Amino acid sequence: MQSFKFLIVFMWMALLSACFPIKSIFLAAPDAKDSRRFAYNRVEADSIECFEYKGPFETNNVLKVNDWTSDIPYFVDLDALFESHATRGFILIQNDTILYEYYGSGFNEKSTHPSYSMAKSFVATLCGIAIDEGKLKSVQDLVVDYIPEIREYPKAATLTIKHLLNHSSGIAADLLLDALLYYGDNITPYLKRLHFDHNPGQRQHYLNVNTQLLSLVIERATSVKISEFLEQKIWQKIGSCQPAFWSTDRHNKTDKAFCCLSATLRDYAKLGRLYLGQGQWGHQQVFSKQWYYQSICRDTTEGSSYNYNYSWHLGLKEYGDFMAIGLYKQHIYINPSKNCVMVLLNNKEDKLQAERVNWWYVFRQISDQL
Repeated sequence: MQSFKFLIVFMWMALLSACFPIKSIFLAAPDAKDSRRFAYNRVEADSIECFEYKGPFETNNVLKVNDWTSDIPYFVDLDALFESHATRGFILIQNDTILYEYYGSGFNEKSTHPSYSMAKSFVATLCGIAIDEGKLKSVQDLVVDYIPEIREYPKAATLTIKHLLNHSSGIAADLLLDALLYYGDNITPYLKRLHFDHNPGQRQHYLNVNTQLLSLVIERATSVKISEFLEQKIWQKIGSCQPAFWSTDRHNKTDKAFCCLSATLRDYAKLGRLYLGQGQWGHQQVFSKQWYYQSICRDTTEGSSYNYNYSWHLGLKEYGDFMAIGLYKQHIYINPSKNCVMVLLNNKEDKLQAERVNWWYVFRQISDQL
């Protein structure tokens, strides 16, 4: 009986692994350890340029917020708020000054944290830089001009960079493809699994493969890996405090561009600070103001939606805020009217509690008190 049970388990695993990468069976849902479980490309920091530090004592005592997980008007200070959640770290920066910084147990300012889908906003920024430099002509460039391998799909003929940025590509959702992109050993051949539900530019469907294709377009236009382009064009221009790490497949060390950048809390905040400056850092224009305004405008053409543009989540019109968002409620929150940036990084949390808390409301409560 015992050997029969073993055979059943073995056959089940063999069948499953024939469809899904074997690593996905053992690792299951993504978690923070994945950033070092997989191979990675290192994104070097050039010089350290840190924010002024005011200290948390005054800010923590003054700011009171409610996460509304209990349905009662119960307001707490920031320490109590983050201690009640699976928070890895949080930072509040206004006028280039750290007003408040929190780290969960075992973390500090040098700890790196996974970005998950916040990485999509980094890739979108690099797309803008490639256009600014003339490596790409515009967001209307056809993807098949850079990735001719997808010409065999008739609907791919009209697929543009803009469709990838706004997730209006028409590509069908594919759970197996997602698993292959995340856990697989050789990403690029998996892109041949694409199939289209409808023509590009008809409706929005948020898919990881859109950003992976966008990254491949940028790589072929610039002749460098997306992690190297990040290092050259952003990381070493904004005085990043620590190196970053971008997880890759094992075969070609192709960056998993849709998800898997890891960096420190303060360095994530620097992307927010770069957008507060409309692409300017110090005396240099890292990306053009034109790209900034294109990125945060509301555009419902070509299947796009009112609250999502160029891989940024757009907030309320009265606040003018916008966000990069990742799995487990990772956020880079940017509020230009208050000249502030907040970064929140979480581990996976109790499902009900994670569902009930709306961090956007928390960020706006904090903003209203600044």
